[in-house]
Amino acid sequence: MSRPVSRVLMLLELLQSGGLRTVGELAARLEVDERTVRRYAGHLLDLDVPVESVRGRHGGYRIASGYRMPPLMLTDDEALAVLLGLLAGRRAGLTAATGSAGETAAAKIRRVLPERLGGRLDAVLGSLAFTDQPTTPVVPESSVLLPIADAVRHHRPVSIRYTAADGRPSERTLHPYGLVAHSGRWYVTGRDPAIGEERTFRLDRIAAARVLPGAFDPP
Repeated sequence: MSRPVSRVLMLLELLQSGGLRTVGELAARLEVDERTVRRYAGHLLDLDVPVESVRGRHGGYRIASGYRMPPLMLTDDEALAVLLGLLAGRRAGLTAATGSAGETAAAKIRRVLPERLGGRLDAVLGSLAFTDQPTTPVVPESSVLLPIADAVRHHRPVSIRYTAADGRPSERTLHPYGLVAHSGRWYVTGRDPAIGEERTFRLDRIAAARVLPGAFDPP
């Protein structure tokens, strides 16, 4: 999903939480300028979302009274699979334990489910126990994970800024072969063409990743 689209959806989420939101407040939450907020509000109007503009010193935007997004149409099995998948990902260390995108996604899905199905899923999640101890994850930044995953998929070299365990920073080129999630940490393995050896790097120690032109032949 492109960033402008995700921010338009975030604007909708903010407005649906209720009340009047000032343009300045929305701009700060979305990390854009006020002109962009007004453009995003126009996008919602184009989608027939009843966004109301309130003028004046304390004006802003709000959703028309009584408007609700339609229920998410999932079968019992589909809804259970999604929520259990998010929960399992958190337990396995694939996402952060608290305050993560997975946690907020689960809350959003739960909020728009039909009441009957939502109650049944709450019963499952409330009565579920695990025999293993939860992993404390070290989740990589999406700005690092996504370009590396793209480079792996398309066999493209990637430039990374890496900090070793002893604190030494370096910048290097990597031909990434694949991503591995193990014991709450993410790794990328590949070939370092500068030294002609295969290496493995922890993603949480990569400060920046950039896909480079060209291609390589994976083993």
